[in-house]
Amino acid sequence: MKGFISITGGGGKTSLMSLLGRFFAEKGRSVIMTTTTKVASPRLHDYGSSLAFGDESVLCHEPCGGELVFYAEHSVLDMKKWVAPREEVLSVLASRYDIVIAEADGSRGLPLKIHTERDPVIHPCTTAVIAVMGLWGIGDKIYSSVFGDGREGIIDSDYLSWYLNTAEGLSKGFCGNDAIIFNGADAFDGAINLHDLDYPGSCAACSASIRENKVYEVTYGY
Repeated sequence: MKGFISITGGGGKTSLMSLLGRFFAEKGRSVIMTTTTKVASPRLHDYGSSLAFGDESVLCHEPCGGELVFYAEHSVLDMKKWVAPREEVLSVLASRYDIVIAEADGSRGLPLKIHTERDPVIHPCTTAVIAVMGLWGIGDKIYSSVFGDGREGIIDSDYLSWYLNTAEGLSKGFCGNDAIIFNGADAFDGAINLHDLDYPGSCAACSASIRENKVYEVTYGY
């Protein structure tokens, strides 16, 4: 059974992709990590991959079980970021690898993200979407912790219930097999009760620490 996981939101997407990649590879699956937008250069971020490709020569590589591969297009304009491959190339790779994991969003390091009409970039082969939110944004000013939202106000339970359901919010791009990860639970002070939020009906949610590879609590679904 093949899977294509698109990771959206803010506050830990790249680390989650690396963590999931290692998890599936250790289970004996062939895994490729990539992006449909931009992603940190493998020269700056350790993805844990055994191979890294910066061009379409990846199509000449034969996947094997237990192998973790990184692939994005090397950018000459920004040495810190590698960019999305062609959609057609990702479709071919999805047919060859057991698992494709794609970072499908950008938030400039902020814990929350309000989307535009251009994002997230969900590939047609996507079978599941995981949306990430950084819990450290709770209690902060909206304009300083939410990429794409310059309003005054505080990130509180009312804002989060709106954020989870608004058309350009965290659930944008959900495909019916979706999950929300509230990242940073290892340092979360419980300022709000995550169980009381208004969740989209199609998803599951948990509080977790991607850094610690630990789920703290299921907050909705499952």
